[in-house]
Amino acid sequence: MSVLAPREAYRLWARSYEAENAITHLEQGLVRALGPSPAGLCLLDAGCGTGRRLLGTRARRAVGVDPSPEMIATGRETHAFGREVRLQVGDVRALRLPDAAFDLAWCRLVIGHLDDCRRAYRELARVTRKGGHAIVTDFHTAAHAAGHRRTFRCDGAVHEAEHHVHPAEAQIAAAGAAGLTLLEQAEAVIGPEALPFYRAKGRQALYEEHRGLPVVLALAFRRDG
Repeated sequence: MSVLAPREAYRLWARSYEAENAITHLEQGLVRALGPSPAGLCLLDAGCGTGRRLLGTRARRAVGVDPSPEMIATGRETHAFGREVRLQVGDVRALRLPDAAFDLAWCRLVIGHLDDCRRAYRELARVTRKGGHAIVTDFHTAAHAAGHRRTFRCDGAVHEAEHHVHPAEAQIAAAGAAGLTLLEQAEAVIGPEALPFYRAKGRQALYEEHRGLPVVLALAFRRDG
C-alpha cells in the first residue's frame, strides 16, 4: 500500500469520494449534534471535497474551498448546486476570502492532512465573524494509534492518504491563540450506527474488533468578540 501526499491522494480519490463510509457517517452525526444549523447563515466549508456537504444546508450563502481541482470538478459535474453555493480551489492555510465573512466555518476531516494546524486555525478565525462559530473534525488519535489509516481504493490498488497526528489539546491551544474559544468537545466511536457499513462489506467480525474505538474527534468553537 502506497502512502500519498494529500494532493495526489485526492486527485485519485475524487473518482470514488462520493461513497459514504462509517467514518463520514459518524462525522456527519457529530457536526449535526454540535451545531449550529447552517440554515440562513453564511457558511464556509474549508476542505469541502466535492462540496456534497453543502447540499441541503439551506445556508443563505455557502462557499466550499478545497485544494484539489479534481475534487472541485467532480462536485460541479455531479451536483446541481443552487446559486447560493460557490466552490473554489484553495488552501485552508491561506484562504482567498475576506475577514469576518462567515457566520459558521466548517473544517471537516482536514486538519490531519496538515503538518502544522496553527495556520489553518488562524485562517478559520480570521474569516469567521465575531460571535460566529467554527466546527473542526479530525481523524481520532486513538484510531491512528490502533493502526487505522485513511485509505481508499483506486484501480484495484489501496492507497493511504498522508496523515499527521494533532492531539485535541494541541488543536485547542492553536485555536485559542487564533481567537477561538472552545465550546464543546465530542467524539464518535464505532458502534451500532457503523454496523451497516461493515455488513455491506461482509466484515462483521472486524466490527466486533473495532467496536468502542473512537474514530472521529469534533471541536466546536466560538469566535471571540
